[in-house]
Amino acid sequence: MNIPAELSVRAINSGVFIAKGTTIARLIRRIQSADGNDPCFRTDVRNHCQCKCEWADQCKGALVARWQR
Repeated sequence: MNIPAELSVRAINSGVFIAKGTTIARLIRRIQSADGNDPCFRTDVRNHCQCKCEWADQCKGALVARWQR
């Protein structure tokens, strides 16, 4: 999967190494960790998340399992 250029720059600025095959979600979680935040992007935490991070709209708008609706 191709990582968007702005996300690559954001990762580099946070000191995060982008390994081959890294997914966007995993990369964002690594950036969150490097910035001292909980690595919660598109995890079960998003259902209760009060985070105002830069990815909140993308995270909360993701598909949710039917049993969690």
